[in-house]
Amino acid sequence: MKAKHTLAGALALAMLASTAVSFQVSAADTAVTLKGAKVEAEAGGEFSVDVSLEDIPSTKVNVMDFAVTYDQTVLNVDSVKIGKSADVDVSGDSTASDAPVFATNIKDGEITVSWTTALDSNSWISEDGVILTITGTVKDGVADGTVTPIDFAPVTRETYDGSGKNNSSMVIGYVYGGDSATYTINAEAGSVTIGSKQTTTVTTTEGGKDTTATEATTTATESKTDVTKATTTISGNIVTGTVAPGSVLYGDVNCDARVDITDAVMLNKAAAGVVTLNDTQRKNADCNGDEEVGSQDATTLLMFLVNIIKTLPYSD
Repeated sequence: MKAKHTLAGALALAMLASTAVSFQVSAADTAVTLKGAKVEAEAGGEFSVDVSLEDIPSTKVNVMDFAVTYDQTVLNVDSVKIGKSADVDVSGDSTASDAPVFATNIKDGEITVSWTTALDSNSWISEDGVILTITGTVKDGVADGTVTPIDFAPVTRETYDGSGKNNSSMVIGYVYGGDSATYTINAEAGSVTIGSKQTTTVTTTEGGKDTTATEATTTATESKTDVTKATTTISGNIVTGTVAPGSVLYGDVNCDARVDITDAVMLNKAAAGVVTLNDTQRKNADCNGDEEVGSQDATTLLMFLVNIIKTLPYSD
């Protein structure tokens, strides 16, 4: 059974945000805090940084799309794991079989983060806490006292393939039925401070004999990281439209004889190369009628679903 009312695609919402498509915003003045932990580590040693989401409103979160940035000349990032706050029960999400609800990619000093579900608000992120944990190692030879930031930014990509316009938005929010919003994001960068272990010798006297003990402590330089704020606001109203008649049911990417938001989810995954479509699905997915399937078709289908355009296929 399809989840008819949920825009379950952070990439989809981010594309609409960055192309200035208008949504109905019910929570435009609501802010959430995206915060990185400040930790210490040795040169050549391991580090672990938690990223938390705080001040989550009662309307909850069902889409996140942002990047975590770091200096790859200082840090090697080995893994990114989901945190307790984002690890909700999404076992009933049919779209998760095509691509995970929580997805990350580590490349060139940037960790792309996507969290999205097609389920209703019972399975959305609702509790403040850790949404992901980044682990890795500090490179050898990094000087003690070095403070390297763990910061946040929009994911590096075009708004859609060939647009010539770079994405400029981080997105945390929700879309459900005719209601949708992105929250203002107050981003507080984390950091890794590099310090070496110092050996201290302590001598005590017991029963006339000197006893020597060695204690290992870690020294590091205190640091303050500037707070970076990013604000993204979109508005609009999700409604259904009329599909153009014909042997091809444009927009019906999963071939269930309906066109709704889960088709947009699948088309976004196909455009990203996560899902492979068969011949029928590819014909239905050609929403702009150019006989190719890509991100522009995903954008067109989303415009149809939010009632900006009335029929499919559609081309400018």
